[in-house]
Amino acid sequence: MDDEEILRRLREARGTDPSYVGGRIVSSVSTEPLPVSLEAYRIYSDVNALDTYLFPSVKILEAEVIAWLGSLLRNPEAAGYVTTGGTESNIEALYAAKKLFPERKKIVAPKSAHYSIYKAADLMGLRVEWTDLDRNYRADAASIRKAIDKDTLAVVATAGTSALGMVDPLEEINESCDEVFFHVDAAFGGFVLPFTGTKRIDYGLRNLDSVTIDPHKMGMTPIPSGSVLFRDSTYLEALSYTPAYIPVESSTLCGSRSGGSIAAVWVAIKSLGFDGYKRIVDKCMENTHFLCDELAGIEGASLVTEPDINIVGISLKAPEKTCTRLRDLGWGVALNRDIGCIRFVVMPHVSKEVISRFTVDLAETIKKK
Repeated sequence: MDDEEILRRLREARGTDPSYVGGRIVSSVSTEPLPVSLEAYRIYSDVNALDTYLFPSVKILEAEVIAWLGSLLRNPEAAGYVTTGGTESNIEALYAAKKLFPERKKIVAPKSAHYSIYKAADLMGLRVEWTDLDRNYRADAASIRKAIDKDTLAVVATAGTSALGMVDPLEEINESCDEVFFHVDAAFGGFVLPFTGTKRIDYGLRNLDSVTIDPHKMGMTPIPSGSVLFRDSTYLEALSYTPAYIPVESSTLCGSRSGGSIAAVWVAIKSLGFDGYKRIVDKCMENTHFLCDELAGIEGASLVTEPDINIVGISLKAPEKTCTRLRDLGWGVALNRDIGCIRFVVMPHVSKEVISRFTVDLAETIKKK
């Protein structure tokens, strides 16, 4: 089979899946990457970020990315690296916690925490004590405080939960973490909250040790590109290892890493900057409020709770049937089985026009018996 035929088949296969163009994918936390970011990925696609002795430029790019993210969280001393995404970042953060407190075996996390927290615990022989949520599906700070004991290794909070985009009360939780490692999973909210100014997420929280932020969500970069940030370099030093066969010291969970991902993030933050990201977030939040207003006029649909960021839970009387019918109409929607709602993520590719078409189809779908 020649290359032209191979690529034809590949494009044909991709054509059977939906595209972000048109905006009908409304339950995904990803979006179409910036074209310039995709090109950056191609330019550095042959670079292994482990081999900095061969490719020193990728080390410089990554340092600038981490410095920019650190400034976003008001910490010029932040240290970290570009990961494959939130799961790797969360595992790396808890791995650092285990290095700092090797005798402790318990992670305290709210029931809304990402499933990667369970993965991290399972991999490292730890256990998770799942704590309660409040009536708005945020972590209950009192429940976390009560769960902390002498065996507690780390506390995990979330800034933008996967299910509903809720932001846990970070400042209140921070007050209970004087003697434990405090990690915030801001995989989604990390590229939202700093641009809204509505809820605090920064290293002014005195007990904050690490943060997960995913550029391949609201950061407009190609998958995979996440990041983990620590308060300072001492955390990475605790994880460092120098292989005998290459002249580099590595603190990353993965060995070989894509230089393309690093270059893609570097280009995106240079292209958009703080102001560019703020414009994107402002538009997404404006459209989120528009969606909430539209839902208010639909009988049989309601908000699960008022959204903190650009993720909306739509409560329905027959969620499974409604979700299936919406998919049949070409909508890329997902059902939250625990809550019985549709998760609608107002990403940059979701316009007011798309929202209006969706709410019309939703209203019609609900009317059908």
